[in-house]
Amino acid sequence: CYYDSELEKQIIREQEIEKELHLAETDPADGGLYLQYQPILDLRTNRICEFEALARLNSNSLGLVPPMEFIPIAERSKLIIPLGYKIFRQAFQFLNKLKENGYGKIRVSVNVSILQLLTRDFCENLLGMIREMQISPDRVGIEITESIFSSNYTEINNILVTLKKAGLYISIDDFGTGYSSLARESELNVDYLKVDKYFTDRMLANPGKSIVADIISMAYKLDHCTIAEGVESREQVRYLKEYGCDKIQGYIISRPLDEKDAIEFLKKHDKSFAKVT
Repeated sequence: CYYDSELEKQIIREQEIEKELHLAETDPADGGLYLQYQPILDLRTNRICEFEALARLNSNSLGLVPPMEFIPIAERSKLIIPLGYKIFRQAFQFLNKLKENGYGKIRVSVNVSILQLLTRDFCENLLGMIREMQISPDRVGIEITESIFSSNYTEINNILVTLKKAGLYISIDDFGTGYSSLARESELNVDYLKVDKYFTDRMLANPGKSIVADIISMAYKLDHCTIAEGVESREQVRYLKEYGCDKIQGYIISRPLDEKDAIEFLKKHDKSFAKVT
């Protein structure tokens, strides 16, 4: 094994990030941990129907740390479990602010790590927080990656049953890039399949070989709805509408927004989003 200055820098950086995550865990104000919200458009109503909450970390010493960098460190250190509840609390505070501004039907989905999902009392803790903060459960979504079903399938599915019975909706994120078992897909207690940006980016380059339409068709046959991620052009929107995709998110609608900007965004586009379609 070779130890050089670059490796040393990486180790020091990871230690600094973990330190910032510990601060976020213990700080009542959540340290540098905060959320941004990316709007999701319903293609049938042409209205913004929900937001995806995206975790961000702003370090005093490192500046903005990419999620792809700090999330794996949070999972390795298991800080993702307490931080996950802080993320839910911030998302629920945003939901209440939406309601105060007249957007009581807008929903918010939160990405959940398998480490948190499989912790004892996860459902009890989450549903308790929903009651405590007076949130309507049907406004809360859970996003899980497809790959988590490669293990603990039955246990995870049972957890999803509990959450769905309580009124929450469930999405499989990055569908098609992880563990796929079509034999079990129909048994999953989920509401949405999110078409990964990998497929959205490529669907117009060679439409005849694109599997996006097949994913949408399969989702319908399994009683799931679809959300296409990473949509950036009107041509992509037209393609997705033609094949019956339910919802879209991506830069053609908006980049992820801070809380205040997200509410202003809704006010600006309150009636419709005609410019996209």
